[in-house]
Amino acid sequence: MGADPVRVRQAETRAMRIQIITGDDKPFASKYLMHRLMELWREDGHTVLVGPARRLEADLAIMHVDLTVMDPGHLPDNPDGCPMVNGRVLDISKMRISRQRVLQGDTHAGPVIVKSNFNAFGSKEFRALSRWSGPHLRRRLSNVIPWRWAGCLPKKDYPILDDVSQVPRWVWERSDLIVERFTPERDGDNFVLRCWLFFGEQEYSVKLFSHHPVVKVGGIHRHEYLHEVPDSLREARLALGFDFGKFDYVMVDGQAVLLDANKTPAIASTSRTPNLLRLATGLSEFVARGAA
Repeated sequence: MGADPVRVRQAETRAMRIQIITGDDKPFASKYLMHRLMELWREDGHTVLVGPARRLEADLAIMHVDLTVMDPGHLPDNPDGCPMVNGRVLDISKMRISRQRVLQGDTHAGPVIVKSNFNAFGSKEFRALSRWSGPHLRRRLSNVIPWRWAGCLPKKDYPILDDVSQVPRWVWERSDLIVERFTPERDGDNFVLRCWLFFGEQEYSVKLFSHHPVVKVGGIHRHEYLHEVPDSLREARLALGFDFGKFDYVMVDGQAVLLDANKTPAIASTSRTPNLLRLATGLSEFVARGAA
């Protein structure tokens, strides 16, 4: 019988005090992948604290502020030089990561997709606004009239248009929206999305299949695991400063197209999978950094 992976992790890593830095005092949502890793680390004997912090007093800090753009002034003081996971990841907006962007007046021919510049449809930023703000009023209006007239993207969906000329004028005037070339990956009748999840040197990748062109969790009907990650994505991860996260991408004409970079990914499964256990062992890399 093989060794228990949890006991192996505990034997390899000394007990640590870990601070997971969040943006508010709300309970840490179980939907987050980091929440699942936290549970495993606590089982291994580590002390894990969660919440906002002005000063780091730990062996390891993990930035987990679920906002697309974070003010560097919100980083906690770090007088002892504590290793800080994702301490350099302050802006994951699509305008920063996209290489597919189309600007007003571009001569691009072909379909385009209109997206929120913010992560996860901009839901976190939207909830922070007053219910009487323009975005909230437009959202309520979109429940009764088409999105083009309401001045608001469809809820939890991105419209795909045949060409640039169909993009409403108000889209170009909004800094919270971005227009991109629509370059889907197809597999027969399916649309494909590839996801690369990583923590330190530990990683896994999965290929998701959907009948909807905007591939989201609720529309996935099949998946398979991948064994390779394109070098161009590893280069993008290095350039963006990611220690932990999830990159969504497609393969088009043999090239990886990065669609989304997420520093606070969620996870649908509640089971203790080998992939989850593998990511948890990435902790040892950061222990070594702190001891160096």
